[in-house]
Amino acid sequence: MPPPSSPEEPGEAKRFIRDVIRDYKNFFSIETAVWLGVGGGAALAIHPADEAIRDETLEGTTLSTSLKGGEYYGDLPVQLPLAVGWWIVGHAVGSERGAEAGRDLLRAQISAVSWTYAFKFPVNRTRPNGDPRSFPSGHASATFATAMVLEDHYGWKVGVPAFAAAVYTAASRVTDDKHWASDVVFGAFLGIASARTVTLHIRQTKVSIAPMAVPGGGGVLVSRLE
Repeated sequence: MPPPSSPEEPGEAKRFIRDVIRDYKNFFSIETAVWLGVGGGAALAIHPADEAIRDETLEGTTLSTSLKGGEYYGDLPVQLPLAVGWWIVGHAVGSERGAEAGRDLLRAQISAVSWTYAFKFPVNRTRPNGDPRSFPSGHASATFATAMVLEDHYGWKVGVPAFAAAVYTAASRVTDDKHWASDVVFGAFLGIASARTVTLHIRQTKVSIAPMAVPGGGGVLVSRLE
């Protein structure tokens, strides 16, 4: 098995760019449409309660303070170094899964932020605090993208705490008066859809089907291609 790739390896930049371009193309799929459809439906369902939820959270000073950390965890200056660091450390310790997960984390961040702003500018919803470009939440899309990648690579033992951190971050954007509740709901689904596009290679099982001779007759050989 070849050693895991590193960001510094010759030719890796070209391979990475090629994969990012493929991610954009693969985003347009039935699975993405389902994720965004569910997310859009959930956001529409919660939209009428946006004002009421805001009023409730503004009264909860203690809650707002306890969720303050989400503002920092969801920032790109945190998420991007986290992804690159995961990739570099995975390569350094000889972990193919770790290096691949870090690489996918970075690709997911690029995808998530791209599609987030593809919605932000044309929608240009006003934030609760009066600032522009509220919908969808970039903090939510970034952290849910991270959580989905980690879930796909490591399973629920890593995925559950990662999703808990994402929920914490999304809630903090509402209590901090930076987003409406419907913003973070759709942002979460957008982040998941972005990540699922990137980790498509994990779920794609290549299978070879061929006839084979067996004592007394014939059969079919089904094998996985590595």
